[in-house]
Amino acid sequence: MKTKSEKGAVVLIMTSLLILAALILSLGTYKSTFYQIKRAQNEVLAKQGHWRAEGAIECLFTFISETKTEPSLLSKNNSSAEYNDLKSGCGINSPIESLYAKAVSSASSVMTYQITYEQHNKELIKKSIIPKITYGNGAIQARGNLIIDGSVDIYPDVTGKKINEKDECVAIKYTGYIDYNFDSGGLKTLNPEENGPYDGYSGTCHSTTQSNIQENSKTDNPATSDNFLSDYIKEEHYDPFEAFFQKPRSKLSEVKSEYTVISGSKVNCANTIATAFSTSDKVWVEGDCDLGNAHSFTSLPDKPRNLVIDGGILSMVGSVTFYGSVYHIFVAPIDSDGNIDLTGHWENMATAPYILESRKKFVSHNQVGSFVPTGGLILDTPNSSTLLRGSIVFKYKRTARKEEYNNFIWQKGSWNDL
Repeated sequence: MKTKSEKGAVVLIMTSLLILAALILSLGTYKSTFYQIKRAQNEVLAKQGHWRAEGAIECLFTFISETKTEPSLLSKNNSSAEYNDLKSGCGINSPIESLYAKAVSSASSVMTYQITYEQHNKELIKKSIIPKITYGNGAIQARGNLIIDGSVDIYPDVTGKKINEKDECVAIKYTGYIDYNFDSGGLKTLNPEENGPYDGYSGTCHSTTQSNIQENSKTDNPATSDNFLSDYIKEEHYDPFEAFFQKPRSKLSEVKSEYTVISGSKVNCANTIATAFSTSDKVWVEGDCDLGNAHSFTSLPDKPRNLVIDGGILSMVGSVTFYGSVYHIFVAPIDSDGNIDLTGHWENMATAPYILESRKKFVSHNQVGSFVPTGGLILDTPNSSTLLRGSIVFKYKRTARKEEYNNFIWQKGSWNDL
């Protein structure tokens, strides 16, 4: 009996030990499983935070692209209406998170912005954006008709494309027609200036984009239209406004607010403009403007500047190199018969004697001599014509233009480069 009892006790002890071991093993497995579950949950939360941060960064970039908002208005804790719109649109409602843009130093002259998403003042994601520099629209852009009397040498812009290792060059982009009246020297496209189209440029034009016209020629005359090679680009619906100002035409008032605004005059307009440029690099002139010989521009230092003439005609007689760009906006009124007559605008203009009476009806921009805005001549003058008359050497240099930065792209290597 005793032996059987001892054997039963041994079996019971062994069974208890096995159950205890199984229980300990089960608890260990449960603890490990619980740890894995918690870890997986933390990884999901971390991924969700990362995805939210990425989404916020993409939202900020989209906001800048769609609204053309200046990134400096979206700095951290900015009080601007634009910054409030950004937070609302991108769902930044919690006090623990921030989404903003800030200017950062750059080795080049191009402005760079860093866009950042933070939680608890800790940067989770930051990426860089740079301005999208557009070129290839030509040294002269004419939204209207262009009449050229005399001799013109154009050092052109480039499109960035190559033809057999040579550059595809652009002298003039236009929407209407070009009417060239030959004089000694002709209408020639030379090779671009070194560093002309953009900093670091050095190259030559392909022969198919290098016109040399030595006879009267008109783009809409089949007999002579082939004289204009591919460096003359016609786009019937081309609008230079957004390409230049980097904002749609609907935001003209917003663009204008960034300029020093002055009134034009039919005598000595250049003097008033030169005075304005002494304190600003962007001047906006309202109304008719007669620059005379534009001699007062010669005292201006060589630094980037923009001159806008808006709502009036523009005229000058002189040979002056203006370091900057000239953008002329004028929509000629059309009567019930579909005609225009700008004769009234020419009354009392100082340089009016230098234009034929018959041309005063339809010419809104008149240049006699060799006035050259090196940063580009943009003629936003639909329904009317521009007259260039004289011997002109147009050396286009984009850096003379005061750039407007409102279109941005991801900096290469900062985000997705595909």
